Amino acid sequence: MERGTGGGRKPSFLNRLPERDKTRLTALGSRQGLRPRAPVLAVGKPGVDVVVLEKGHVKVTSTDHEARQVILDVGGPGDIYGEAAVMTRLPRMADVVALDEVVLRRIDAETFRRFLHENPETMYQISVLQSERLWNAQRERTNTRTPDMAVQIARRLLYLVDVCASERDGGWSVDAPLTQEEQAAFIPVSRGTLAKALKQLRSENVIATGRRSLTVIDLPRLQSLAEMT
Repeated sequence: MERGTGGGRKPSFLNRLPERDKTRLTALGSRQGLRPRAPVLAVGKPGVDVVVLEKGHVKVTSTDHEARQVILDVGGPGDIYGEAAVMTRLPRMADVVALDEVVLRRIDAETFRRFLHENPETMYQISVLQSERLWNAQRERTNTRTPDMAVQIARRLLYLVDVCASERDGGWSVDAPLTQEEQAAFIPVSRGTLAKALKQLRSENVIATGRRSLTVIDLPRLQSLAEMT
């Protein structure tokens, strides 16, 4: 399945839309380019716009009770952010930050709400997206209680393959340039625990890693690990 111009086994938000809706939506608003680590959306701010990614990757972040950064999600081309605050008219609940060079469409709230009213299939897909994000958040709260960190790490790596990876030479390369610290914040585990787990996965030829790069070589094996209880 396609994900805009990016990767992933699951379709992006844009590629779930009818071609007519996708063409009209991506013509709205204004195009903006951002450098790596630039803020895209800020927690606590009002929902005055939504952003649709055309190029590059972002991380969605929050802080835990000890003020440590937690990465809630990672996204790439074709994904949309900020829609919840626009639809509920409530403050944003997380930061969205560019991971690499990002190009996006920024669409003001009133224009986006009017577009949803006029295009019910897009409205339906927004509802599906919000339900999926709620389901994923609840699943991660449950999964983090598992005593087997290898299982939790496998599940989160598999999620990255689903949303932001490209198939190359029989493997799946994660396109989002996450540092090991960011990978640990995404799972979430300590860097030491993650390093140990990645070393084990490398020794079993399940993955290969480099500087800000991770490739899943043996996807069936990773899926098997993720399904262990």
